[in-house]
Amino acid sequence: MASQEGLDRWRVADGEEARLTPGASADAEVWSRGFLPFRVRAPGSYRLRADFPGTAVVLGALTFEVLSETELPEDGLVVYRMRPWPAGEVVRDRVVYGEALVRSAQAERELALGRARARPFRFLLYPIVGLLPEEDQVRLSERLGLYAVTATLVSGLLEAFLILLVPVLLARRDPAFAILAVTGAAGFALLALPALGRAFAAYFLRETGGSAPVVLVLETLRALGLRLVHADRTLVPLTRAAFWERLARPDVVTQDGDGSLVYRGLLPHLGWDGTHPIERGGDYWQVVPEPAAFDRGRLLHTYRLVPMASAADAGSRPPEAPPALAYANEVLAQVRSEWDQWNEGFLWMTSLFRASLQERAFDHRGGPAAVRRATFSTCSAEALVAVYLLVFLPGPPGDPIGPVLGVAAVVLLADAAWRVRSALAGRYAPSLLRWVLPSHLLRPERIAYQAHRDAERRLLAR
Repeated sequence: MASQEGLDRWRVADGEEARLTPGASADAEVWSRGFLPFRVRAPGSYRLRADFPGTAVVLGALTFEVLSETELPEDGLVVYRMRPWPAGEVVRDRVVYGEALVRSAQAERELALGRARARPFRFLLYPIVGLLPEEDQVRLSERLGLYAVTATLVSGLLEAFLILLVPVLLARRDPAFAILAVTGAAGFALLALPALGRAFAAYFLRETGGSAPVVLVLETLRALGLRLVHADRTLVPLTRAAFWERLARPDVVTQDGDGSLVYRGLLPHLGWDGTHPIERGGDYWQVVPEPAAFDRGRLLHTYRLVPMASAADAGSRPPEAPPALAYANEVLAQVRSEWDQWNEGFLWMTSLFRASLQERAFDHRGGPAAVRRATFSTCSAEALVAVYLLVFLPGPPGDPIGPVLGVAAVVLLADAAWRVRSALAGRYAPSLLRWVLPSHLLRPERIAYQAHRDAERRLLAR
């Protein structure tokens, strides 16, 4: 734990301490064995921008502003020099110096060290990591310093190459296998299609995905309750599941003494870059983006909203503030517009997707009632295919494909019956076919997620 040695020194660990230094070049200093999440004061430009204050660091009952950052390579230390917080200036980024702050910084240094150790083995890690499901692949890539899209591309190409290599090796090993290899080449080509599809999606769409057999095994183990680690989706990196979960979280809104509002969230607000004001009830707010802060594995994005001219008479009422979900509503409006365009021609396909996806596609159009007709149509198609398989394709006696077709027909009939029951009960009715449909490659599910994922990646790279 952090200990205070007297009234002018705070020691957390060896080489990690803060102390008051009145009479020296600065009034207080923080010494650390690595960089800390402090921002130094940035000078402004004449008549264009005022000085941007440094991080407000709390030492005991006093608050200081970070003025400079000095690295001492020979000692392996970094020194931050500070002064008392200027009177009358609004405190923005407040950081309490203590054990929690230092432990978070140490965790980031250990992560950087692990990435440095894994760097020589990237040529082996990329194809192996690329086999994992999307979320696990993204998180492990972040930990090892890899790029998940590249891992999917390399893994997909290598997997397809190995599958297509099997008949060639069989033919070379024994001439008796030549006929088998030639006749089975088409089958091996079909087996390689999913791997080539992953590589295609990674190269052209920048999408991440795992190998179908590996994903099936891991998802089965998770369904049996064998998940070893519970992923905290508020932590970096931003995965697809984490994106939708964070989007549903309202921003934390606080009010400063100067009348401005501070919005803090776990997603970068891409449209809040300060170039366009935000309108709410006839009132306008100017957005002032503030630097993102890395806090205990989470990337916090801060935006200050300053009231501008109001449609109402000045002073008649306080301006109406945007809600905590204002940015989330903007993103969801774009997603719903994309879904509306897609559903103009492919409503039947959307009715097969998982329930959470159908909620984004139809909740603003009336919910399950908006897709009920398409659900009944696809259920009828499933039933017709199942009857065809059972009646017209029995196969000769001893046909090995017959039982497979029979099981497929029963599964289709059961799926259609369950979906009809769900639709009649007023619920969304996803199909078992959703497991083989690449819904994550569609624009409504891909564009918003990729934009925020790339924005977070750029911030972390800084």
